[in-house]
Amino acid sequence: MRARLGYALVVLAAVLVGLAMAFLRTDVPALERPDHWLQDWQTAWRGPLAPGRELPLLLVRVDDSTLEALGGRVPDRAEIARAVQALHAGGVRAVALDILLLPGGGTAEGSAALAAAMKACACTLIPFSLPDDGEGDAEALASVQAQALPRYDGAAALARSEAFYRPRRLVAPEAGLAQSAAGLGHISAKPGSDGSLRRDLPVLRLGDKVYPSLPLRLAAFVRGADWGRAHARFGAEVSVGDALRLPLDELSRIGVNYYGRSGSFDGVGFAELLAGRVDPARLHGRIAVLGVSALAAGDHVPSPFDARLPGMERIATVTDNLLTGRSLVNPAWGGAVELAAVVLLPLAAVLLLAWRPLGTALLLIGLGVLMLLAAAQWAFERHYLVFSLAPPLLALLMATLGGSALRAGAEQSQRRDAARRLAASEQRYALAAQGANDGLWDWDLTANEDGGEVYYSPRWLALMGLSAAEAGHTIRAWTLPLEPAARSAFETELQAHLDGRSLQFHHVLHFNQGGQERWLLARGLAVRDREGPGGRPVRMAGSLTDISESQRLQRQISFDALHDRLTGLANRVLFREQLTQLLTGLPAPETGLLLLGLDGFRALNESHGPVAGDAVLTELASRLRMAFGARHLVARIGPDQFAMLLAGGDGAAALARSVQALLQQPFNVVTPALQLTAGIAWAQRRHGPATADELLAAAEGALAHAKSSGAGQMHEFDPAEQLVEQSRRWLREAIDAALVSGDQFHLHYQPFVRLADRSLLGFEALIRWQHPTKGLIMPGDFIPVAEASGQIRAIGRWALLEAASQLRRWQPLGFAGEVAVNLSGVQLERDIQLLADARATLAALGEVPARRLKLEVTESMAMANPQRSAEVLQELARMGFKLSIDDFGTGYSSLAYLHRFPFDALKVDRSFVIRLGQGREAQEIVRTIAGLALALGKQTLAEGVEDEKQAALLAQLGVQVGQGWLFAKALPESEASEAIRNAPWRR
Repeated sequence: MRARLGYALVVLAAVLVGLAMAFLRTDVPALERPDHWLQDWQTAWRGPLAPGRELPLLLVRVDDSTLEALGGRVPDRAEIARAVQALHAGGVRAVALDILLLPGGGTAEGSAALAAAMKACACTLIPFSLPDDGEGDAEALASVQAQALPRYDGAAALARSEAFYRPRRLVAPEAGLAQSAAGLGHISAKPGSDGSLRRDLPVLRLGDKVYPSLPLRLAAFVRGADWGRAHARFGAEVSVGDALRLPLDELSRIGVNYYGRSGSFDGVGFAELLAGRVDPARLHGRIAVLGVSALAAGDHVPSPFDARLPGMERIATVTDNLLTGRSLVNPAWGGAVELAAVVLLPLAAVLLLAWRPLGTALLLIGLGVLMLLAAAQWAFERHYLVFSLAPPLLALLMATLGGSALRAGAEQSQRRDAARRLAASEQRYALAAQGANDGLWDWDLTANEDGGEVYYSPRWLALMGLSAAEAGHTIRAWTLPLEPAARSAFETELQAHLDGRSLQFHHVLHFNQGGQERWLLARGLAVRDREGPGGRPVRMAGSLTDISESQRLQRQISFDALHDRLTGLANRVLFREQLTQLLTGLPAPETGLLLLGLDGFRALNESHGPVAGDAVLTELASRLRMAFGARHLVARIGPDQFAMLLAGGDGAAALARSVQALLQQPFNVVTPALQLTAGIAWAQRRHGPATADELLAAAEGALAHAKSSGAGQMHEFDPAEQLVEQSRRWLREAIDAALVSGDQFHLHYQPFVRLADRSLLGFEALIRWQHPTKGLIMPGDFIPVAEASGQIRAIGRWALLEAASQLRRWQPLGFAGEVAVNLSGVQLERDIQLLADARATLAALGEVPARRLKLEVTESMAMANPQRSAEVLQELARMGFKLSIDDFGTGYSSLAYLHRFPFDALKVDRSFVIRLGQGREAQEIVRTIAGLALALGKQTLAEGVEDEKQAALLAQLGVQVGQGWLFAKALPESEASEAIRNAPWRR
């Protein structure tokens, strides 16, 4: 009766947990993650899909090569207008711009050109945004309001949808551009708790209007649908006449059916399109999506196939889903199936565990789970149906674990009862062992008809722990101290020798005697009435040897192999084996480990000695064992690291806090008592690692993160941190390899000229990395990693020496200008190394004057430690180098320190140059910087000059030198050398 009640409670608890997860996952994002993982698994198992061919899409990518071709900037509106014209001339069906064309985001001429291009094309759709933050504002441009759906209904479903995502305001494009577009759609979406966009929002309400998404508007436009017949039924479907119909889930969303990694869609580069290098045949009849895919843009979302899928490719995917009918759908009856599974699966699992053998029950449960997953995968691949499997699977897992625990508890109780009965029986026969000599025995099988008569020596009796009366003279005395199984084994072995099936009797007796384990080696040989194994045995004699000490030694060796000698806790080997066992089958998502690493343990050993350190470890192990040993395997896996095993259902964060509370008690191993702290980290199966080694590595990485944050910190493993660390590790290793190879880093040279007569004054050396497999890697992608790892010092030294060598190579060309090299803040901090590199650079310059090499430091870098920076810069100036302050005006310089820096030039940041035409504020700042430099007798250089108007205005404001795309981009050595040869003017 009690067992049935227990099983019923297990089913009830599992069902309640599954229902809670099903009903609360919308409000608690963390509860949605298991469903997200399952959907990602289904997508990955299905594999990549090819986009639709009837209405094919084409991506026009503003990629890294485009940004480099444009000097590191995004295309302006005039260039976008040229792209739209090129696409229209190529015969595209439609053009969708994945770029917010906000008011004031470009020049009036550029906006006018883009508006004209869109009007001429009559096929360009542009986006707007409906963010759910900021102050509420339902006012919309008339051109945006014109895109609203004529009809919508479903008030209850609309309320549920707006509880999930409710726009607060409109971020509209420039009015003239909105009026020129063939259609508009929003690009707002709500990421999941892990940052991915698995759902798209086709329709959103702001005020009393319902607006379509850009993919929906684009699909309707391409299909030639009459937008006046558009109708949204929230929670059901959106239709545009008979041309387009898509189902919505209960929150009025559609599932995004990702096709594969970045590059699944055909694409061309923006720069290639503008340059006319795209075959018109690739454009004809295509649907073009134009947007930014460069890494530096940051518009990337994770997908099941790609951790950094460009946002424009997500829009293309959604559009193709709509056109091909391959959007993922949560069927209306899916909720009922889910609830039925939450109730029935735990009930079936508990019934199997209660009435079937454990192995059979677990096998049937596993087969059921596989069938459920197979059915869900079939529906996913054939009909694009998505079901929420996490709640029923969680309920099934809880029921399986709970039912198994109940069954194991009942069986354990039975074993304990049997063990108690055996122990009570054995206590009557166990005596203290004495001596180490062998005992002798002699068995006369013919003495009587009751099994013969046996003689046992006193030593035999002592080894067996029997008195003469207890042993008697029967062979049964051997089996008196033995358990039933051991007794049966002894009798079987003895009978085998008597029957002639073994040449010698050889058997180890294992039993408890006086509270200690005993191992006795029994040997004997039978004498037969005639020769050969077929003769009848008439006598048997032998010896009994105590081998207990050797067995204990062997057991101790085995114990030491799996336990820490100092603390007696499990060691890393045993801990890993136990973790591996937990991970077999279907482990709970919470299965994992918690790591504790003492802070400053090496310093404690050095200050108080290793004896005190060992005492701290022993006391900490005792505390952990007493507090948590009953529920968790506690192990010592490093000199100052302890680990605890986390099984399903364990709250890692709560356990970590309990461990921290345990450390707050002082350690009375020295006087005064020590107060210790520790870093604590944990990693669990739900984080992604699948094996014991992966979990250990994840936890150790998280512990390192906790320790780097300060003493006594806690940290939970984050897969995103691991991905970032893997990327950084790859970059660090690749940088080392590049420095060794010596042929991957190159310097490009961007000229700077005198604005008055455009005389060539010199070049700024800019580093480029041509990786053998990854191609061109821009400085913004690897310089921060190199600075964090300290590799920037080697890169900076290489750049200085290469620039010096370049100056020597240009000597025969008559070049007498300067070459500027940027210094990193890390180089400036390690001033001793920097000065050593500077001296090496002087040697590399040879006969070239040091004044021809200019070192640039940023304003914020110099002000990080102004006093020390001034000393280092003065020493560099004494060596003869010119000095320049880069990005001037963007930092926080103090004039009190500025005069102490021995600089020769101030470099005006490009942000001020770009804003020169937007008002007087930027002009006055530049005029002030130029005046300050003039007053100090220094040169002023402006970077980022891109047109003649900026150059003329800079000259009027007092700036002497300019640098930017107006004059030239950063040139490789060969092109820079050619520029020096062909320059009509030289310094």
